[in-house]
Amino acid sequence: MPNRKSLVEQRSMMVKFRIYWAALTILLVWPMAALADTSPSPTAAAPTTVQIGIKLDQIVNIDQKAESFTAVYSLQLKYREPALAFAHAPGDPPFKTLTIDGFLAKQQDAGLVWPDIVLDNMQGRRDVNLESVQISPDGKVHYYERATATFQAPDFDFRDFPFDTQVFYIRVSLLHQESIFVFESLPGRTSIGDQLGEEEWVVRDSFSDVDTIIGPDDISHSRFSLGFRAHRHLFYYIVRIFVPMMIILIVSWFTFRLKDYGKRIDLGITVLLLFIAFNFTLAGDLPRLGYLTAIDAFIAGAFVITGAVILVNVQLRLWEHQGREAEAKRLDRIAIFAYWPAYILGMSMALFLI
Repeated sequence: MPNRKSLVEQRSMMVKFRIYWAALTILLVWPMAALADTSPSPTAAAPTTVQIGIKLDQIVNIDQKAESFTAVYSLQLKYREPALAFAHAPGDPPFKTLTIDGFLAKQQDAGLVWPDIVLDNMQGRRDVNLESVQISPDGKVHYYERATATFQAPDFDFRDFPFDTQVFYIRVSLLHQESIFVFESLPGRTSIGDQLGEEEWVVRDSFSDVDTIIGPDDISHSRFSLGFRAHRHLFYYIVRIFVPMMIILIVSWFTFRLKDYGKRIDLGITVLLLFIAFNFTLAGDLPRLGYLTAIDAFIAGAFVITGAVILVNVQLRLWEHQGREAEAKRLDRIAIFAYWPAYILGMSMALFLI
């Protein structure tokens, strides 16, 4: 029979074996159990695609000094919300028409969200003329809005005024983040009207795009932009500004035929005052710019030549009183030939500074 010491050693070995076996079981089984219990996370739902289309119906006004424009536009949104689907009985209308208040109440009762929008570059308030929502039996939602609003146009650049081409935008962003709603252009629903009612500007072309912006909440939002380029009717500026100024310059040049230098000085000062009046008139149409425009170069050239003519005539008058008629005639002939090159030089220097 085994002695007492042998039995104790056997029991100790059995305890150690059980401990080792339990530890080994835990090490082998626990990772497998953890893997078995870890189910793949459900795939996040794809964002709802919201189709958007904007038609520019009318340009009410373009305010260059405020760098803004007022427009009448039509906006459409289309998306699908399965929770709004309903049974369509034979003979019923093909869709339900709701007011925007009724639609929002229906959304709230169903615990749904809708793709609410904001006009990013809108100033003040918008006057909504017509607003409605249509829901189809399959849950398709069609929102329509016709409104008038004033939009910022901060991209104005008047350096080539009045030969400039400006770019205008209507920008629309979704209030909800991109993981919920995302914009897509609605085919055939984004355009510029044929009769915009704006006489000064001619719309050359239009374009649209969808991009992503980071909102004040540091979350990405989808944005749709309708842009169009427009240039001015030049006939107005040619008839009202350039032709009169050229006539004034020609008249100023013809004053060299007068032998009375005093009258030349009086006419030169009158012409200079006319150009100053032109300058103030044009300045009323533009904001206070920190750079020269093309028409500024035209007027600056006129200032230079008119001022030079006055100085030349003053010098001729002085030489006449001093009895230096020969030198006066020589300078007079030089001034007649240098008149137009001096004007071109002055205008070119102003253009160089643009």
